[in-house]
Formats: sequence, structure tokens, C-alpha cells
Amino acid sequence: MKKVYIILPTYNDWKSLNKVLKILDFNLKKQNKEIYIIVVNDGSSSKFKKIQKFQSFKKITILNLKENGGSQKAIYIGLKFIQNKIKNLDKSIISILDSDGEDNPRVVKKLINFVEKKKNFFIFASRKSRTENLFLKFLNNLRLYLTWVLTGKFINFGNFSSFPSSILKKIILKDDIYLAFSSGVIKNYKKIFLHSTNKNKRFFGTSKVNLSFLILHSMKIISVFHNVVFIRSFVITSILMIVNENLVIDIIIMVLFLLLNSSLLFLNWLSKPKKRFNLYIKNILQVK
Repeated sequence: MKKVYIILPTYNDWKSLNKVLKILDFNLKKQNKEIYIIVVNDGSSSKFKKIQKFQSFKKITILNLKENGGSQKAIYIGLKFIQNKIKNLDKSIISILDSDGEDNPRVVKKLINFVEKKKNFFIFASRKSRTENLFLKFLNNLRLYLTWVLTGKFINFGNFSSFPSSILKKIILKDDIYLAFSSGVIKNYKKIFLHSTNKNKRFFGTSKVNLSFLILHSMKIISVFHNVVFIRSFVITSILMIVNENLVIDIIIMVLFLLLNSSLLFLNWLSKPKKRFNLYIKNILQVK
């Protein structure tokens, strides 16, 4: 029987997590597969709430991290845990979705089916529509096109994905997903398939997406491709300085070029793992 490992990073979203698990349980119960849930508790400050037991899941494992590091790092640790602790991964499927409900858990079944049909492809759920206000939607579109200009990649997808475990080693080879999951995947693996889906509203609470989040998230996504960004931004800077005849503007352009690339290099260095993945884990709980 084929095994499916579902990684759910969570931070203070226990109520939403239980609802996501309930929906997954209902939608996957007729699948002829062993379903393993791996919850990565990203240093939640709220008190842990008991997770229900579900019929469809073979086991629920909770990785409690020592501190909050963000969903990208939580996913990285979850994947490293699978790679190091689970045997016979070659014929398994791995799925990733956020635990707040914005990634529709009903779509997981479809993503798993895509993995079985499209051999050796990494399946991303791309964003067909978003739930933020008009200003944040505008900023997000600006981010997408700026990323495309600087990297050559139009990354309108995030963590929500499924893929065959046989390619896991390639995905995490250079630790790029520790910084930005989607960028790390497409940098290290070329066979990508996008399934268009709507972004849901959070089950409970308010969205964490704001201006500062978008700026930092964009910088992390772009910094994965810092070598490409250097070349592209150098070409753009050179053209602007040739066309422009104002020395002051030329100096400003050059300063912006240096600031951008030095910031990306520093962020890339700062955000890479500094120790073995298991040292980030405080303890491991088995619910079932």
C-alpha cells in the first residue's frame, strides 16, 4: 500500500489545524493509502490543544520546535525529518499545506492524484484568486512581476504542493527551501506542474499577510536566485546609466544596485541553517 506523508506547519493555529485534519480525514478516507500526518509546531506561544484521533490516518506525529522560525523553516525541518526517519521512501507521496485553512485541504486529494499520473513531476497549487484587500493584492502582483524581472521566474505559488518522495533528495539538496520553499524547489528541480486553485480565507482569526510580511517574503524568494539577480540587475543598471545623462541619478542607480545585491547576499547567508535539523526540535509527540 502506497504511503502519503502530509506536512502541516502550524503556529498558534490549533483550532484551524483540527478543522484541516477533519476535512483531510473525510476526503482521504476512501484512498487506498496509508496516510501519515506530520505537524510541525513552529514554536507556538499559545498552549497546545489536543488533536483528535482520525480514522483515515495511520499516525499523527507532532514535531515541537524550540522556537518560532517561520513556515519555510518548519517545512524544511519536516522534510528533513521524513528523509532521515522514514525508510523505503521511493514509492511514497509527500504533500505540504498550511494549517490555517487558506490552502484548501479538499484539494490535497487532487494533488496526490496528479502525482500518480504525472511521474516525477513536482505539483504546485498556483493561486487563481486571493482573499486580501485590493491594496495587498496590488502589492502582491507587483511582487510577482518584480520577481520575474529579477529572476526570470513567475512564482505565483507557495507551500501548497505534492510530489513523489523519489525526488525529495534533489529538492532539499542545497538547503534553499529553508529560505523560501517555492524558490528552492524550482531552483533545484525543473519538472514542475501547476494546478490552478483559489486561495481560501482562514478558518479562524485574521490573515497574517501585511506590507512588512510581503516585503520580507519577496526578498527571501528573490535571494534564492541571488546569482541570477546580480547578472540581471547589472544589465538593467548598465542600460539605465548609459541612457541617463545625469550624474546624480547614475550614482543613485548604482547605490540601489549595490544595496539590492548586498542585501540579498546577506539575507541568503543569514537564513541558511546553521546546525543539524534535529537540533531545532524540542520534542516529538505521537498522537496515533
